[in-house]
Amino acid sequence: MKKIIIGILTVLAIMGIFFFTQKNSVQKQPTYTIGIIQTASHPALDASRDGFIEELNHLLNGDVSFVVKNAQGSVAQAHALAQQMRSNKTYNGFFAIATPAAQALHAAEKERPVFIAAVTDPQALGFVYKDTNICGTKDMIDVPGQINLITQLVPQAKTIGLLYTSGEANSIVLVESMRKEITNRGLIALDFAVSNESDIPVMVQTACRKVDLLLAPTDNTIASAIGLISTIARKNKKSLIVSDNMLVQYGPLASRGVDYKANGAQTARIAHAVLVDHKKPADLPIEQASSNQIYINTATAAELDILIPDSIKNNVVFVD
Repeated sequence: MKKIIIGILTVLAIMGIFFFTQKNSVQKQPTYTIGIIQTASHPALDASRDGFIEELNHLLNGDVSFVVKNAQGSVAQAHALAQQMRSNKTYNGFFAIATPAAQALHAAEKERPVFIAAVTDPQALGFVYKDTNICGTKDMIDVPGQINLITQLVPQAKTIGLLYTSGEANSIVLVESMRKEITNRGLIALDFAVSNESDIPVMVQTACRKVDLLLAPTDNTIASAIGLISTIARKNKKSLIVSDNMLVQYGPLASRGVDYKANGAQTARIAHAVLVDHKKPADLPIEQASSNQIYINTATAAELDILIPDSIKNNVVFVD
């Protein structure tokens, strides 16, 4: 009898441990699940993703899981991923990184919140309207400030080459603003548009023969090939100014653009307001990312004999 009682108690103890473990495993399931579509892989968009995940994890004390999908630069793939995510009802919201991903999720999902980052002009894309489910941040840079930077760093530059992708709506919006600002300063703007990454080497070589300086907007295709573009520009003794601070480490001379990790974190705070505080996306204005700091590549500046004027040094982050 004693052995039977001990056996029963042992079984009960094992069952208790099993149910306790099962209960805890259920409790550990996160409350929130966010589907992320990233347009492509390059430093700016990676930083935006990391900033969003880190900040939302922090704000929700880890009570959130993320499913990350990458469209690898394909618009068709972005739309396919958006349709897949829309059909999965476990997602509480979505994070779209860059314009093609945002457009794909906007087309697919009309009810659950879509948080955006690295999108230049959400209003022009039709994201801002009554009862919209889209909110987040935009990465429109300070264009007059950027042209000021050009005139301060390379005052002898009179002809500016605008290097961008013809199929990226965000790039076209920013290039239009840049072109207007350049011409208003009495300078000359020339367009050098590529349709895909394979066009870049020939186009950059052509541009270097015709311009004094190259200027690139926030552009996914250009960012993906920034190392190659920088190498060609330096070989031709041409300065390359970009609109994404993180790209400066890959060889461009300078940027007065957006900190994309901070931009992702900024969007995470907006997502928290929607998910936890139950704010409606339509009631939240799409916020502007900060773009006040100037990033300068010291090696490129030395190679091109560029002197950094004292007037901007207080706002400069030097990149080795």
